[in-house]
Amino acid sequence: MIKSNKLIVIAAAAAIIFISCTSTKQVPQAKQDNSIQKQQEANAAYSTSDFQKALSLYEDVIEIKKSQNKRVDSTIYQNAGIAAWELKLTDKTIQYLEIAKRYPIATEKTYIILAKAFLEKDNLSKEITNLDTYITKYPQGEEIKNMQKQLFSAYVRSENWESAYKLWPLLDSNAQNELKLLAAYFKVCKQLNYKNQLDKIAGQILKLDANSIDAIEHFAEKHYYLAENSYVKEMKAYQANKTDKQYQQLLAAYKVYFENYRIARDYFLRLYQLDPKSRYATFLGNIFIRYENKEKADYYYNLAKKK
Repeated sequence: MIKSNKLIVIAAAAAIIFISCTSTKQVPQAKQDNSIQKQQEANAAYSTSDFQKALSLYEDVIEIKKSQNKRVDSTIYQNAGIAAWELKLTDKTIQYLEIAKRYPIATEKTYIILAKAFLEKDNLSKEITNLDTYITKYPQGEEIKNMQKQLFSAYVRSENWESAYKLWPLLDSNAQNELKLLAAYFKVCKQLNYKNQLDKIAGQILKLDANSIDAIEHFAEKHYYLAENSYVKEMKAYQANKTDKQYQQLLAAYKVYFENYRIARDYFLRLYQLDPKSRYATFLGNIFIRYENKEKADYYYNLAKKK
């Protein structure tokens, strides 16, 4: 009887262990089946632009796969990233698409969205990296023009003047005639001290915006220093050699440098109306001194002191 009871106990224990092992083996299978179903539902939601549902399901699949220590299908990261972008979830967009771009599944859209996402996050280095990659991989891409424009702007914002200058000729004619981009290109050439190009660019800017401070200031200072340098040079020459010939040369130069003073005066008057800075008032005071109009010179010098 005792032997019989022992056999019953052993059999029961074996049955429990068997059932337990069987159940343990069946759990991952159940999870796997569940992840497949969820992925199918997610794909269906994604295809109908139900991005909220799609993202939620894709994230469920990712968690299930990770809990099983199994590889997540790269298309899930790609679709989840795009869905997150459509939902304006920038951090999640970056999280998923940065993984997706490690795989062949990455497309033009991957880099386009990442470049825009990093622009939103004000991460210049990663914005530029993704823009560079797009332009290199997809030179004939559907968004190549927009990506080139964005890269040019990113170079300017990052003060990468040489790269911006080299990229400018690759922009299409429409982009090169956009006021914002022209103003940025003017800044690039100014930083690189490419003075021979500034007149043309400033002229183009003024055609689009007659009140552009940068363009007006460029012409104002250009004509002022043309006049001032010529005036100082000729006066020094005359003071050193007060001959009739030298005096005639002074008179001939007089017409030229005073015409430049007049042009500079008109530009600085416009500037002062648009933006009454003390430095503009100082320039005007200097010009009226050359005109020997002390009253107006003092007027602008006093304005300069008040600012």
